[in-house]
Amino acid sequence: MKTRPYLLIVLSILVSKSTSFAQGTVPPISGWDMDEKSGTYVFKPLGAKPAPGTEPKEFLYEILPFEKVDGQSIEEWFSNAIDKDVKESGFTVPLANANKKNITTNQTIISFSTEITDKKGRTLYASYIGYQAGNGEYRLARVTSTADVKYYSNYMRPVADHIGNLAKADAYYTGNSKNGKTHNAHNRTETKAGNTTNAQSEIIPEKALKSTEINGILVHLEYNTTPDGKMQRIYKPFLVLNDGSIYSEPYLSPYSLDVAASKQKEPKKWGTWKMKNNTFYVEWTATGETEKWFKNWFWATPSQKEEKLEGTFMTVSGLDNGNVKSTDNGYTSKYIAFNNTGQFTLTTGNSNNPNAAIPASEFNKRTEAGTYTLNEYSVELHFNNGTVIRRLFYFYLPGKTHFGVGTSAYVPKQFGESGTTASGN
Repeated sequence: MKTRPYLLIVLSILVSKSTSFAQGTVPPISGWDMDEKSGTYVFKPLGAKPAPGTEPKEFLYEILPFEKVDGQSIEEWFSNAIDKDVKESGFTVPLANANKKNITTNQTIISFSTEITDKKGRTLYASYIGYQAGNGEYRLARVTSTADVKYYSNYMRPVADHIGNLAKADAYYTGNSKNGKTHNAHNRTETKAGNTTNAQSEIIPEKALKSTEINGILVHLEYNTTPDGKMQRIYKPFLVLNDGSIYSEPYLSPYSLDVAASKQKEPKKWGTWKMKNNTFYVEWTATGETEKWFKNWFWATPSQKEEKLEGTFMTVSGLDNGNVKSTDNGYTSKYIAFNNTGQFTLTTGNSNNPNAAIPASEFNKRTEAGTYTLNEYSVELHFNNGTVIRRLFYFYLPGKTHFGVGTSAYVPKQFGESGTTASGN
């Protein structure tokens, strides 16, 4: 089989599309079955059943885990990775294509297409696709299809879209890390060096999570009835990891979470997950109970590089900002305000004029204000008294006005007080 120009053109066009998922997050494809096992993601299109008397056709799209490789170009790694996969899968590649002369790259994605013979003696079309995420990390995807050009091309379009977006997202977030936007190591050094002046500042454990270990933040939409009989939507976040683990009620920044220690200290919060046919399955380790979420769940969106918030926000339940106090017995507030210069303040608002702008002096308060940094699924609050706290952060609705901090969901102040949005914790 010759190199598929259709594949290469589609990848060249779609790799420039914008993305909204973080590194390590592999989103589903609409209308496809998705399975995950040990970091490998398997996609199958949910096509129509074959006509009676005809053999079923197959199309399989697999995304393998990241590989850490030092001292190899992407071309060298890609060629070696194909050889390894062909051998382990029991495939046979025609001698004419064994030297992989038709490897093609568009500067972002590298690909190789050929005919193969599988263990059953069937002739299939195969395409290998690879890309570099950065920091010496590479990722390989493999497509195998019934040897029917029309059938193959039909399903390669969503695959090209998916892998192109994934490559761009992984490169984007790894680039942020290289530019110092992922703060794990930097903040750990600061804390050990004693640059904070308050004993309440949180120390990042040595075994804290890294971005590449996080699949994403899943939000499960539930409903509750308030004392006055109103129906309230509750957005419950779950931390989903690439090793098949899931963590309920995440509070701290995931980059401050020691998974092993947490599993020992709070085992009831941990379970395992898998996804099939867009249904999310969770089995809780401590109880053995299984939950199936057929709908009412979605992936949250992480913050982006240099992202800033602006406005005054409140928890949708109307509860105080217990998630973000600078000390255990610290100031209790109803609102949190952010400005686009990177400052925040906890405030009770102006009781005489609720719509009044937050005065600049509010952002200079010692124990209730400071500066903030958004970093993927984390917000870091540096209070003016030296305290530093780190909390889970994510956007749960489109735009920058509905977000979660720790286990609480926030809405703009005017929405929460008018009751136009009923959601969150």
